[in-house]
Amino acid sequence: MKKPFLLEVIALVLILALALRLYKIDNPVADWHSWRQADTASVTRVFEKEGINLLLPRFQDISSIPSGKPNPHGYRMVELPLYNVLHLTTFRLAPGLGIDKAGRLTSVMISLVAIVFLYLSVRQLSGPALGLTSALLYAVMPFSIYYSRVVLPEPLMVAFFLISFYLFLQKNSFSFFLSALFL
Repeated sequence: MKKPFLLEVIALVLILALALRLYKIDNPVADWHSWRQADTASVTRVFEKEGINLLLPRFQDISSIPSGKPNPHGYRMVELPLYNVLHLTTFRLAPGLGIDKAGRLTSVMISLVAIVFLYLSVRQLSGPALGLTSALLYAVMPFSIYYSRVVLPEPLMVAFFLISFYLFLQKNSFSFFLSALFL
């Protein structure tokens, strides 16, 4: 396949993926993972009110339920809150969206990056036809659509892994270093 044609097709896949992920994006966060999404959004809310502290993230839960230990300061000791920084950036760029939609939009945009790097990796390993097929399948699978619009750090983790894998395939020292950094 010719390069301009491939670029047009991958652009269409990304537009389709975006359209599917934006459908009813304003639905309330009231599903199986709603408590996790609320906790993740809570870290972003605290960042908005008190400033960003990547090494001591806090959230709006001072109970002992998450850890089984007293937590009077509401520390949220899970993953490094890079997702929350991106979420806060989206919220500040478009405050009219509200914290929930801003979080979902953040995940949607991150998932589009993942689709691009999935395509690039599979194209390098198996050719452009399979690269496009894998990108299209990832773009339209319902499971992928659902988890590409949650207010959770998992879409960022998937994107970082796919970026890391693609860079690893480049087989040079600088790309290997960047691959390790993203991983």
